[in-house]
Amino acid sequence: MDKKYLKVKKRSDLEKILLDKFSVNIGKETCSIQDAVNQFSAIDYKAAFSIPSFRKSLVDGFAVHSKDVLGASPSNPVPLRLISTLKIGESCKEKLKRGETVYVPTGGVVPDGADSLVMIEHTQVQKNEVFVFRSVSPHENLIEVGEDIKKDAVILKKGDRITPQKVVLLRGFGLTEVEVFNKISIGIISTGDELVDSGPLKTGKIYDINGYAVFSEALNSAIFSPKFYGIVKDSKGELQKALNKALSENDIVIMSGGTSKGSFDFTVSVINKAGKPGVLIHGLHLSPGKPTVFGVVNQKLIVGLSGNPLASFLVFKYVVVPLIAKKIGLKLKKYTVFATLNANVPSRKGREEFIVVRLIKRNNEFFAEPIFSESAFISVFIDGSGIIMIPLMSEGLTKGGKVEVILW
Repeated sequence: MDKKYLKVKKRSDLEKILLDKFSVNIGKETCSIQDAVNQFSAIDYKAAFSIPSFRKSLVDGFAVHSKDVLGASPSNPVPLRLISTLKIGESCKEKLKRGETVYVPTGGVVPDGADSLVMIEHTQVQKNEVFVFRSVSPHENLIEVGEDIKKDAVILKKGDRITPQKVVLLRGFGLTEVEVFNKISIGIISTGDELVDSGPLKTGKIYDINGYAVFSEALNSAIFSPKFYGIVKDSKGELQKALNKALSENDIVIMSGGTSKGSFDFTVSVINKAGKPGVLIHGLHLSPGKPTVFGVVNQKLIVGLSGNPLASFLVFKYVVVPLIAKKIGLKLKKYTVFATLNANVPSRKGREEFIVVRLIKRNNEFFAEPIFSESAFISVFIDGSGIIMIPLMSEGLTKGGKVEVILW
């Protein structure tokens, strides 16, 4: 084990080590479905009734008994007696008898007794008679009750993210409000004497990227209500003060920078000083992101991310956020495509690797082009489409192989 890192673990060990060590105070609230978009459902929602709740026409046409029009053709039209012409939202009070027909618009109520509809294009109306020029099969051009959604089917599960598509479902059952989980308060601290927030850059200084990147991704995940505490210089006392304040005001604290073992890297010591049990993991078998620190103080999770922008972003997005979602039972959707790798990707056994790739589409096929860069580089955020993962004990991936690309 590298002596710079104290408690290096595999990514697959995180849940076993951490999940029962920290807690998250997540409540519930009721809000309008417009305000609920991108929040997470706090309960299961079931269909209060079937959809459609009535037998529904798919065409503008005439409701018939299919047996009545068997063999109908332009040269052999079948006459039927027209007993009613319905408007949308109206229903026929009479049950359709053999030899009768009713006009039904698209989306209209199919009368009892009818088992199919003939499109209006295949008919001709003459006074109270309709001549049918085409036969139809039973159930043609109509939807039966519950064919779309049956009563009591789960339409939104507890922990599901409420998307605009889910709003369509909720409104289909007349819902205007839903119960959602409150967002988790998360404090974000950037550390380092080299960081500045704004203004002209002096030699050796850089703008703070990680604080803003983590804050933005926290918002994007829809799980968190983030609070940014700004930049803290490389002072153990100042960092301790900032951490204690963030812990008092949030459920979770994220720090970036100061996680390796340089002389001014204080993250581990200030976490341990903040309370028990302190640092539980210092180092992941993961590249980039090996220096990541996980600690717990008074059942609150603290994560120390690498100061390198790519490592910080990838570990927060693909390691930290899923860990917290797992803790509170939320379901995060992973958007992926399969692609052909267009270059060899070497790797060292004993660590997982994030590899940023650029997707290229040729002849309706996706190809993944690896973008090899240092974790301090930010140009990958211009060209990258997503990431691929190299397994822990793999020696790399071979050109021409199929890979799963997790999209940004």
